[in-house]
Amino acid sequence: MKLKPIQVMDMLHDLFGRYDALCDKHDVLKLETIGDAYVCATNLLKDKDKNPEDELMNAKIAALHALEMSKDMVLQAESVIIPKSYPRSSVQVRVGIHIGQVTCGVLGERLPKFTVLGSAVNLAARMEQTSLPGKIRVTDDFYKLVCDTESEWEEHSRISVKNMGEIDTHMLDPMNEDDGVSNFGDILDAFAGR
Repeated sequence: MKLKPIQVMDMLHDLFGRYDALCDKHDVLKLETIGDAYVCATNLLKDKDKNPEDELMNAKIAALHALEMSKDMVLQAESVIIPKSYPRSSVQVRVGIHIGQVTCGVLGERLPKFTVLGSAVNLAARMEQTSLPGKIRVTDDFYKLVCDTESEWEEHSRISVKNMGEIDTHMLDPMNEDDGVSNFGDILDAFAGR
């Protein structure tokens, strides 16, 4: 099936509009879109905690926001129909997540742009590139923060990542969840000690 550029733009506009609304819902910062990729982050513009226990709790909460956002991204993509598809089919996205330090700032004078750089950004991109349609691939570092809150992890695998070596990863299929109902509020309350 061959789509006209305007059809692709309309489809991406629909998809990215849904993702923008999810950013508000999940306290996630949209960074940019690059072609058909949607780049976002959590906990980016927050002050760093001096207490290591608070910092770990904030990292876990940010990771949960990222995970919930990612699951909703996959589910929302299923609602976007590919034009001219027969039989009608929906968009399937691949999602990649990593947690780590980044450097960010505004670059350029003409059309200045807020940019995030670092190996954590590159590794998240590699997770997306090696994920499967409709699934979320995460690094082991991310998995360790959220593994006790999600029971539907499908696989653990080690993949080779260019310039980074062998990386342990985990895969999640949001379409495979038991009831599709999130207990995210209960999880956050438990971490916050409420």
